[in-house]
Amino acid sequence: MFKTKKKQSHVSIELNDYVLRAIVMKGPSIEQASLFEMVLPQGLIEEASIKDEMELFNVFKANVSSLGGKHQSVRFFVPDPIILLKSFDHPKEVVGDKLKEFVQMEIGRSIHLPFQEPLIDVYDSNPGDGQAMLFAAAPEEVHKMTNLLLDIDLDPEVADIRALCNLRFLEMINAIEPNKTYLLANWLVNELSICIYSDGQVDFLRYQPIETDLSLWLGSRTETGDVEFSFSGDVEEYRMTLADQVLELDRIMNFFRFSLYKGEKSVDEIIVMGDNPFLEQIQQLLQENLPLPVNVVNDYVVNEHFPGYKAKHTSLLGLALKVV
Repeated sequence: MFKTKKKQSHVSIELNDYVLRAIVMKGPSIEQASLFEMVLPQGLIEEASIKDEMELFNVFKANVSSLGGKHQSVRFFVPDPIILLKSFDHPKEVVGDKLKEFVQMEIGRSIHLPFQEPLIDVYDSNPGDGQAMLFAAAPEEVHKMTNLLLDIDLDPEVADIRALCNLRFLEMINAIEPNKTYLLANWLVNELSICIYSDGQVDFLRYQPIETDLSLWLGSRTETGDVEFSFSGDVEEYRMTLADQVLELDRIMNFFRFSLYKGEKSVDEIIVMGDNPFLEQIQQLLQENLPLPVNVVNDYVVNEHFPGYKAKHTSLLGLALKVV
């Protein structure tokens, strides 16, 4: 989405309900980048939707120098709750750049979406087979973010999908094998984003809110300058909430296997990612309840490949290192 520019310096921004993070690229190498992180006031963002545009404008304006300064190219995520994944058929001779043009002409005719004037992207894992995947998003939230960035003299360059950035990161660290089907579970404090991926194609996307009181999550700045969140509420109660999500993952995998693929395709491995401080406990819950290998992309895994970065940076790394 958006126009592309050949510019080595750019900033990749992640906004969720409780934190703003950024990787500021100052050249082609990630070693030259700097990190920025701050706790967001509660209620500014809710379920990835901007609720107070003026206050968010003030936050960005006060920190624009830390984000690389004015006129910096910006990459950001399309909010997970507004993304729709849809497979579609097309003439086999329609490939490459013509595929997106085909989709734009067919929206409202052979391709139907639940919102007006969608932002779209297409992915064709096997050109020439007559089938492809459409990523579509309701435009309002993306336009809010774009206009906000323009108002403070930043240059929106790329709006990308978190699941694709996570896949890009996993491919960079060689964590994805061919001929296997993966369920990527990206756990934030109050949301879970699910992606099922196989053979170069995203087969399934789902967003799940996680019920928790964000006022009980306390963000504190460490000596290294980043922010760590701790939970001041009933840990066992939150653990039970996470266990409910594990059961939901089991239902999703059964739906994927038996309803979508009639028993002919199933998930081979689960990969746990995200900034949730309970990632290790989540991995344990999954291993105890599901008969599948469960791997976690924790701080150690990330730092091994990208020194100085942590598990909470995986999506941002996939966005920052996208070639455009």
